[in-house]
Amino acid sequence: MKKILVALLALTSVVFTFTSCSEDEWNAFGNGKVEMPNASRAFILNEGSMGKNNSNIIYFDWATGNVNTTDLFVQQNGVNLGDTGNDIEVYGNDLLVAVNVSNYVALLDGYGVEKSRVSFEQYKNLGQVRNLTTIGNKVYAVSYGGYVSTLRVDGDKLVYEDSLKVGDRPEDIINLNGKLYVLLQGAYYNDNRMAVFTAGSKDIKYVTVSTNSDKLLVYDNKIVIHYLDANYNGRWGYYDLAKNEFVNVGDYSSAFTVANGKLIVCSSVTQNWVDYTSDMAVYNFATNKKETFFKNVPEKLTNSCIYSISVNPYDNRVYVATSSFSQNGVIYVFDAEGNYERNFSACGINPHAIVFLN
Repeated sequence: MKKILVALLALTSVVFTFTSCSEDEWNAFGNGKVEMPNASRAFILNEGSMGKNNSNIIYFDWATGNVNTTDLFVQQNGVNLGDTGNDIEVYGNDLLVAVNVSNYVALLDGYGVEKSRVSFEQYKNLGQVRNLTTIGNKVYAVSYGGYVSTLRVDGDKLVYEDSLKVGDRPEDIINLNGKLYVLLQGAYYNDNRMAVFTAGSKDIKYVTVSTNSDKLLVYDNKIVIHYLDANYNGRWGYYDLAKNEFVNVGDYSSAFTVANGKLIVCSSVTQNWVDYTSDMAVYNFATNKKETFFKNVPEKLTNSCIYSISVNPYDNRVYVATSSFSQNGVIYVFDAEGNYERNFSACGINPHAIVFLN
C-alpha cells in the first residue's frame, strides 16, 4: 500500500469539566446559558462524520484549561450545528461558521449564540459553502459551484450581497492586504490555478500553483499551499509573491500554521490506515530544511494522525489536534517555546480548528 499522508486520528484523554447554568439563568459575562466567567474563551470546531449531522462546537477556557464537554452550539441554541462544520473564523469578538452539507454561514456571538445566518440553499447555483475570510465588515465565502460570495455583517445580521464566478470547485480563500487568493481544485481535481483579485473587483487573474490544492495560509510574503499528489499523499509548497512563482517543497504535510513568527509544518504518514508516523517541525526558508521546535512530544502523538494545528494569539500556545474519523479527537497543548504541557479530548470527531477570544 502506498504511503499516504493524512490528517486525522483520535484518542481519549483527561477532560476537564465545566459548569453550565440552568435553563432560566443567563451568563452574567455575556449572552447564552453556558457560564463563561473569564474572557479567555476558545472554541473547537469538530467536523463530525459526513452525513451523520454530528458537527459540534466545544468551548474551553484557555487560561484555566477548563473544558465544557457538552456541545456548546446545542446548549446555546437548542439545535444541532449541522453537517459538516467546515470552517470557523473570528470576527471581532464574534464567530463565523461555515457548515458545508447543511450549506449555510452563521454569525455567532462570542459565546456561541447564533445571531443570524445566510442559507446557500436559496442560491442553488452557488453549490455547497466551504471556507471563509473577512475584510472589514465583509465576509467572503467560497462554494463548490465555482463562486466567491460576498456577505455583509450589518449589526447582528448577516446579509447576502452578491457572488463572483472564479472557476471550478474553489476550496479555500484568504485575504492579504485587500486581495483575495482562491484555490481552485477543478471539476476533476485537475486544476493547478489560484484565482487572485481585489475585493470588490471582478478583474480576476490566475497564477499557476499545484494541482488539487485544498488549504492555504499567508507567511512572510508567501502563500503556503497544501495539496494532494497523484497518489493522494499530502504535500506542500508556496507561491512566492515577490517572485510571482510557485515553489514546490514537496515534503509530506497534513497541517500547517504560523506560531511565534515560524512556519510549523505537520505530517502524518501511514501504509495501512492504522499505524501512523507523525512529525512536527519548523521550516527554515533560508536553508530549506526542517528544524526541531517541539519538545517532550508524547509517543502517542508521534503515532497518531495530525488533523489540524492552531495557535492562540494571546499566549502563543500551540494546539495540535488528532483524529481517527470515528472517535473523539485529542488536543495536545504546547507552550510558546514548544514544551509539551497536556492533552485533552476534543469531545468530537475530526477537530477542524480552534479559535480564540479574549
